[in-house]
Amino acid sequence: MTSATTPATSRCASAHLLAVWPAAGLPLLLALAACGSLSSFEEREPWRGQAEAACLQSGTVREGPSVAMVAPINGPGVCGIDHPLRVGALGDEAALAFAEESPPWQTPFAAFGTPPAVSAQPVQVTPSATLACPMVSALDRFVSETVQPAAVRWFGRRVVTITQISAYSCRGMNDDPNAHISEHAFGNAFDVAAFTLADGHTVSVRNGWRGTPQEQGFLHDVEEGACAAFATVLAPGSNAYHEDHMHLDLMRRPSGRLVCQPHALPGEAAAFLSGSRQHHAEYRPVASR
Repeated sequence: MTSATTPATSRCASAHLLAVWPAAGLPLLLALAACGSLSSFEEREPWRGQAEAACLQSGTVREGPSVAMVAPINGPGVCGIDHPLRVGALGDEAALAFAEESPPWQTPFAAFGTPPAVSAQPVQVTPSATLACPMVSALDRFVSETVQPAAVRWFGRRVVTITQISAYSCRGMNDDPNAHISEHAFGNAFDVAAFTLADGHTVSVRNGWRGTPQEQGFLHDVEEGACAAFATVLAPGSNAYHEDHMHLDLMRRPSGRLVCQPHALPGEAAAFLSGSRQHHAEYRPVASR
């Protein structure tokens, strides 16, 4: 997803300088070669650096075995992160308890061999991701408060690995060089492709979104929680570019508008509408959370 910066087509308007300033020669040609998705003439919005500094000062994200600060990223163009963090795990330790009522999958706990509580550990991120501090902080809460409870609720297992396919990336929206600059270009976005559970089962966004009732229930609960935690959430069904992953970002729009596409659907509703005859026969709604 992207910020509302000037389109690349207008960024390259300075190309007319070649006609009136031939003495600039090769250096100017090289500078303009990046025209398309980036700009050498714009500056990063001040709020980005301010948000990074405030996040680090708050102590919500600290360096450790799975989080390391790396060298600042400056450019090309407006791309970059003042205090980039290399992240290998997300979330906190927590005890995740099953609800008192029957779980959505309607299968006895004994079938899973799972006790009535699961200890959640930080979730491995593969490959490791370079992100700005505010995004790391938001993802930590999201994993602990949304992803892990949803996994335990639908599968009786915690998530141990999140597969990501894009974190920091200096590019335009949807990899289009003529589009607005992406929030990925500031380490302010994260694309999730799959979740792997403690028993080895992997729920991919591409297949699970229209997969088993349990997979659909889990992923829709994840999307619903994401829409409460991030400024932009794009999942399968939002557009052709997001059929294989869930995009999350903290974009700041002048209007304050939040984007959640497709419209968040509770997991129970998604599972019920999945079309599984067996699930329809066994399904009993659980109490609201």
